[in-house]
Amino acid sequence: MDLLERYLQAVGQHLPPETRDDTLAELRVNLLAEMDARAEELERPLTESEVAAVVQAHGRPILVAARYLPQRSLIGPAVFPIYLNTLHKAAPFVVLIYFVARASTIVFSRNAGGLVANIVSGVVQLVPVLVFFWAAVTLTFAILEFAQSQVGKSTSWDAWDPASLPPLARSKKEKSLASRIADLVVHSGWMLYVFAIPRHPFLVIGPGVLVLQKLSAGFAPIWHLFYVSLVVLLFAQLGVKLMALTRRADRWIAPLDFLTTLLGVVTTGLLAFTKVYFVPIGPAADLHALAGINNGMNVSFRILFVIVVAGLLVQLWKLIRPVIPVQRLAF
Repeated sequence: MDLLERYLQAVGQHLPPETRDDTLAELRVNLLAEMDARAEELERPLTESEVAAVVQAHGRPILVAARYLPQRSLIGPAVFPIYLNTLHKAAPFVVLIYFVARASTIVFSRNAGGLVANIVSGVVQLVPVLVFFWAAVTLTFAILEFAQSQVGKSTSWDAWDPASLPPLARSKKEKSLASRIADLVVHSGWMLYVFAIPRHPFLVIGPGVLVLQKLSAGFAPIWHLFYVSLVVLLFAQLGVKLMALTRRADRWIAPLDFLTTLLGVVTTGLLAFTKVYFVPIGPAADLHALAGINNGMNVSFRILFVIVVAGLLVQLWKLIRPVIPVQRLAF
């Protein structure tokens, strides 16, 4: 019964993983018993609308899940699941908005020391922002809970339409061996491209090489350090892709991907933390034009660094979110 399974899926989204299967099994038995009793009373199979009526009468999925959760003193079971869902959905947007607001101070830092200081300050100041967000949402729902207890039970919490249930989620399809091999081949091709760069600088900046020749300028030493770190990163990614060929290593892929992303942040940071990318190599060098190019490159790499760090934070959130004991941390 598609509607029943969709309903159970919706309830399961709000249950802790360790008790989800047992709770849903119990709930499925109860609902099937109600449907069988109703069908026996009518002496015919239930229609789709009648099945929807049974499911609807059982309650909104998020509130049904709350019946199987520990009772809370500050926020009661009628409001708590919606409060918890609000924290889950809104927290990433709060972090994103904060990160975007702080990005300008990171991008336009005057020197490497200021860049590091702004990054550390941004991470530290994120903690009180999240605490304030949590406190504001908690206080709002606590007031809501109090108002509801004073006025009486509101039917707005229970009003819902079974037709609004999302379709059954498809099981996550794992990458086939062919796609993993193709990924490895593409990465190997990219490594060959990088290995050819020292002999062919044109592969780095393309027609920009002609501009450098016209300005009597060459690559600064930072590019050599960046190239070495890039090669290390590529070999690390190659190791992860080789491990991905065997499904026994699947549980290690996500953590290793995070480590390679972290190494990518360090590699990008090498270019974001410097201001000199091209240096004069002759007396005819146009120092003014060279300074403008270096400044534009610096701003561009800082923007890229912010984007890479944002990607790292998203990846970190995906890793730690399943293990965060949200039920215990929330009131």
